[in-house]
Amino acid sequence: MNSRRLLWNRLLENGEYKIKSMRSVMDWTVIVYLVIPGIVIGFFIYRSWWVEVPGWIHYIPFSFVFLASFFLLWGGYFKTYVRAADSIFLLKKEHLFIGLKKGGILLSYIFEIPKTCLLALLIAPFWYQYYDLNGLQLLSFFSLWMTLKWLIMAATGRLDVHLRGWRSLLRNIPLWLGAGVIWYVSFQAFEHGHVIFIILISLLNTVCSIVLNYPRFTSIHTFEQDLAIDEREKRKQTEFLLGLSMDMEKLPKPRPLRKSPRLYAKSNRIFQKRTETAGYLELFIKAATRNIEHFLGYIRILGVTAAALVMIPPLWMKLGIAVCGFFAVIVWSGSVWHKVVGSHPFTKQYSGKEGYFKGKKAVTAVLAVPYTGMCLVYLFVMPYIQQVLTLFLQG
Repeated sequence: MNSRRLLWNRLLENGEYKIKSMRSVMDWTVIVYLVIPGIVIGFFIYRSWWVEVPGWIHYIPFSFVFLASFFLLWGGYFKTYVRAADSIFLLKKEHLFIGLKKGGILLSYIFEIPKTCLLALLIAPFWYQYYDLNGLQLLSFFSLWMTLKWLIMAATGRLDVHLRGWRSLLRNIPLWLGAGVIWYVSFQAFEHGHVIFIILISLLNTVCSIVLNYPRFTSIHTFEQDLAIDEREKRKQTEFLLGLSMDMEKLPKPRPLRKSPRLYAKSNRIFQKRTETAGYLELFIKAATRNIEHFLGYIRILGVTAAALVMIPPLWMKLGIAVCGFFAVIVWSGSVWHKVVGSHPFTKQYSGKEGYFKGKKAVTAVLAVPYTGMCLVYLFVMPYIQQVLTLFLQG
């Protein structure tokens, strides 16, 4: 077996693992009722952007496009597709092991190209229709973006991936500042149309990324780092796919042992009036707020709905998405209530009590209030604010 064959087998294994994870989350009902309609609606929305740009784009300056694209640079590593068992066999065959790592890093470079093309295709309607820029400028912009992403991926691959918390945040500050300076210089070069300078920046980013990756594809001594990166990427993909499901239990994240929790360390009473409903509500509030994973689904529903209300022009589609999101909030709240309260061995024996259902209804009603308020603001208040701003700017 040569390194190419080994790399191909690892790619097939990785693809099969992703497909199995997706099948565990998405059954035929999800595909038929959510995925396919979402693709169809997204196609017509994107087509409408080419016909007529939406009104919200008039409030977004071109500099904001550069700023938003900077935050999209982060995330991802150069993968080498190594496994823990490779330490037994492949480390003894250095040429085969290094060939596998070289092929994996080269594929990581290549895989970023279609991602960049999809991002360019997404903003192309605004690029041509509103900002009145040409294709060469679009190519130069995304060459800067892709090569800087390569450089950031290479730099993060040299850092300790096991570091967590505030230590990781402090360690990444120099990287953020350095990347920010490079992106600002790139923006200035783009604004003034310095094509030669843009090409030099892109080449410099690419060369620096190769230099930073050089120890990883020329030596077997980075095996522990390569394995940690691949395991982290695999874990992130699994957590993302499982996060799409409301019913499947999420993977627990490693946390340092503590004698008492940060929230409600003394477990004081939240409600002074001791009723059956108040007891269930207190149990739900304490358990849910101590684990942020329970509320990530709620944040996703709010974020996706807000983005759809802003980006979709027709009012009837906005109303439809708002209604669908409302039912999603109801389903999500019921799912979390069942995990926290209904499925617990102690509380599930009282699931037929009146206080149990009253507490569940109260949680659903409270969580529906912020969602409903957000939708009302976007549907009825924001158009009025936009009219006032338009009159003010014209005056």
